[in-house]
Amino acid sequence: MKKYNGFVPPCGIYCGGCPNYLRYKNPCLGAEKHCKERNCKSIYVCCKEKKGYEFCFECKTFPCSRFKKFSESWIKLGQDLILNQQQLRIMGVKRWLENWNQKNITKE
Repeated sequence: MKKYNGFVPPCGIYCGGCPNYLRYKNPCLGAEKHCKERNCKSIYVCCKEKKGYEFCFECKTFPCSRFKKFSESWIKLGQDLILNQQQLRIMGVKRWLENWNQKNITKE
């Protein structure tokens, strides 16, 4: 993992732990570019554009079947997106990012 302090997407992925962000050759530039410019159809558009939320946890149907299915693929990558959403709700973005970045420092 590497430190990340950029945009946190509605799904609650920590980009510093994403394999696409971490890859050496042609890495993703983070959610700021990936989610906003590519308009992730599964989560970003639903949360931000259709419902006007910052994060999925704000929705009354959270966790919906779409979110559950999407989050299953992240478990094997070390991120529980439902837990990430709960932590974002409690901590706020700034503290949540600090927490993830601190975990990264201790792993290195």
